[in-house]
Amino acid sequence: MKQRRSNNIAGDVALQFWVEAHDGSYYPVDLTEFAEGRKREDVPPQLQARWPADFQGRLGFALGLSEVFQALCPPESYEADFRSSCRQLLRFLDSIDPDQSVKCFADLKDGHGIALAKWAEAKGFTGSVYKHIKGLVDAARMTSGSTPLFWPARERDPIVHKDDVDLKAYPRLYNAFKKEAMSIKAMFQEGERLANGGRDPRGLRSTRASAAWEQRENHAWLVRKLTRNTLPSKEDFYAAGARGLNKANNVRTQKHNGPEYLAPGMTERASEGIVGKLRWFHPSYQDTAVFFWLFLVGTGWNLSTAIGIDISDEKHWWEPHPQKPEFCVLHSFKGRADKHVFIPCLRKPEWHPYRIIEFMIKCTAPLRRTVLQRLADARAKYLSDGMPETAAEIVRLETMSRSPWLFHVVNKVGEVGCLHGDDSSHLNEIARLAAQKHGLFEDHPALAALVTGDARDAWIGHAYITSGNNILIARLAGQHEDYRSLVHYLRRRRYRAQSEGLVRAFQDVTFGEIESGRVLDATRIRLKLERGEITLEQERRLLDRRQRTRLGMGCLQPDSPPKNVSPDHVPGAICRVQRCTGCINGIVFEESLDPLTRARAELIYIQRTIPLAAWTGSSFEEEAASLDATLMDFAKESVGESTQLWLNKLLSGELQVHDTFPAY
Repeated sequence: MKQRRSNNIAGDVALQFWVEAHDGSYYPVDLTEFAEGRKREDVPPQLQARWPADFQGRLGFALGLSEVFQALCPPESYEADFRSSCRQLLRFLDSIDPDQSVKCFADLKDGHGIALAKWAEAKGFTGSVYKHIKGLVDAARMTSGSTPLFWPARERDPIVHKDDVDLKAYPRLYNAFKKEAMSIKAMFQEGERLANGGRDPRGLRSTRASAAWEQRENHAWLVRKLTRNTLPSKEDFYAAGARGLNKANNVRTQKHNGPEYLAPGMTERASEGIVGKLRWFHPSYQDTAVFFWLFLVGTGWNLSTAIGIDISDEKHWWEPHPQKPEFCVLHSFKGRADKHVFIPCLRKPEWHPYRIIEFMIKCTAPLRRTVLQRLADARAKYLSDGMPETAAEIVRLETMSRSPWLFHVVNKVGEVGCLHGDDSSHLNEIARLAAQKHGLFEDHPALAALVTGDARDAWIGHAYITSGNNILIARLAGQHEDYRSLVHYLRRRRYRAQSEGLVRAFQDVTFGEIESGRVLDATRIRLKLERGEITLEQERRLLDRRQRTRLGMGCLQPDSPPKNVSPDHVPGAICRVQRCTGCINGIVFEESLDPLTRARAELIYIQRTIPLAAWTGSSFEEEAASLDATLMDFAKESVGESTQLWLNKLLSGELQVHDTFPAY
């Protein structure tokens, strides 16, 4: 780990240094507050309202935390958690040890764990606060070589049940962002149209009268010329004689703003001066956010996965579909879970994820060239100075060069930025403003609390509901490695509601049967759950074994089979096809096992005695698949034994095969 020492050093351990994390990032760390303590007045004014409490400094803990950073080299995302945990630990110690007899992590005892858990509970903290403090203590003691403490495990957090995702809201939100994206594309087209009709407004240096700043088209022409390859700084604009883009000699005739369109979350500043006119050709933060939300809703990916897409090489982010040329497969990498994520999508539709990334790559090309140019400069500088600040800048620029989500910074001409994981709150606000702008709150009030993770929940919820509450389909949609991860998403929303609904319905039907004085019958209860009610005629027919079908099954409506089962059925007549295993009216009983397995054995016998070409695609093959699906409700061993028994009789000649099965 490269580190730059400061004057704030205790012994051989610095409290201010740079960390080179294992993920390749660099970031500065200053642990002075843990040695000296911190009060509300030391906190920036905008954060003072949320400052929980002051704490006294304990040098030993500051030094121990420094050793943790320098030994583990954690990613920068861990720094805030470590700081927060150490602050809470010192506040806890101030409450029980004001004389500071506990000076470092090594002075902590087993009993402090129970006291800490009670203190955190009394403060109203969630179990994760205690968990993170315990994790920090364990890491610090491991780093210093101290023995582990026997602190209790944290209490399980209560499940927070959210309202179901409003699935109808997301197509409307998607359309709202699509309209905004259309306006952004129209803004770019406007810039090109104006530039094509303009000329250089700077004129000749010797003849000031030749300048033409009074024409708006000329402003667009100059911006396009100066930013065609890379994005200049404000000083570069001025050096190129483009001061008139920002400061007009004649405000009435020469001062022109950029595009009139403002994306959700923008102020008038986004249309003024040089940065406003840059938006004719290059997206700003909110412009990029609009396309990012379209991509997010279209893929069902979460924030970190969508941001992690790497466009530095086409092979990194997409590949043609192996079977369907009109499709492609998008790829990304979810760093937190160390997991590859992919999704198939069409290549031609304008608003599908592939075309969105393709558009962003094209419209941010000058911004990316700017980043690559500055990256080359930073690498050259690092070869000469080797400073960690320069290394951190290299990592930042490398990350930006791989991102399709670039933008020019409105409050600093020439600065390029990209979306990253810390942008969640800003992106949430942009989505809410877009929903408000398009009048979606009245019909979909849940959008007022929209967050980026809801797009993923909506995607999984859509797959879960449209598949008939199929856990496997929902898992495939979420690309979870196991069902435990999937249930984490579903149990708070539709999974819980659907499960509770089934339990309530079962209880209602069961106690209804008891109340009516009936003997509980599993088949009757299942039918009432599936169909709501059973008529007396249906009940009589199901109980009469003489009215069982050729497969030993019962039938709810033998005179009205579905069209897909018996297309040529004569109204009023008894079903002649009796393809019961594929019919919604068919009811399977325990005693249906023998007739079903006999039919299965006959089909196995037929398959062995006819050519494969005659079997493939025939009604025999479809009947066999339907039988296998039905027999899955029985014990596998019973099905195998019964089928083999019937097959032996067919092979020995004791029985003749029934070789005529329904054609449909």
